[in-house]
Amino acid sequence: MKDSLYIRIEAGDPYDTGSLIPLKPAGETLTFGRSSQTNDTDVSFISPYVSRLHAEIFLQDGVSFIKDLDSKHGTALNNNLLEPNMPKQLHPGDVISLAKGVILLTYLNTQTDETELTMEFTSPIQPTETQITNGLHIIPERRQISIDGEPLFLSGKHTDLLVFLYRKKNQAVSSDEIKIHIWPERMVPGSNEIPDVGNDEINALVYRLRKKLGPYGDSIVTVPRYGYMLQIN
Repeated sequence: MKDSLYIRIEAGDPYDTGSLIPLKPAGETLTFGRSSQTNDTDVSFISPYVSRLHAEIFLQDGVSFIKDLDSKHGTALNNNLLEPNMPKQLHPGDVISLAKGVILLTYLNTQTDETELTMEFTSPIQPTETQITNGLHIIPERRQISIDGEPLFLSGKHTDLLVFLYRKKNQAVSSDEIKIHIWPERMVPGSNEIPDVGNDEINALVYRLRKKLGPYGDSIVTVPRYGYMLQIN
């Protein structure tokens, strides 16, 4: 039997929940960052709140460490914000949060038989175009939206909201969930409080998104006294 060290992705597009990433051997680092044409990180996420070079995990003398690489929105370990460029030891079951909860990871230390097949890293899901309603299409992994065959260019927040609602399609999403996922930069570092965003601001963002979607804006349904839902038949 031998120890096998992994990072499991709990939340983080474009990866499936439960994807396993093996740690690299001593002397090498596993880097996390945002997807871009020039990005060469080992694990790349599409969230705009993840820095291009956000954090890294490495082995030293048989011990795993995580280090925030002076990211804009920070890295937290078990809800405690890490100081930039200061390594922190990892323990099995530790929860890692990038960009105030936009990305969630778990550190795992499992024992496997050397004769067994080692669990492999699960690749990102392949981009697929999905029809939200007749004439409105989205490729969430690429944050691309089209209406009647023509590309629709939205601001970052409008795209964030539509992609988030799509991920939760046909499910009621609370106002607090929207605040956390759309405005993570307004969370107080080191706290678990809801971002300082008023419901009027959420309503205004939804109103503008509906207007931009034109005749397809009605796909975003208001859930009274709770939040919103993207309804797909």
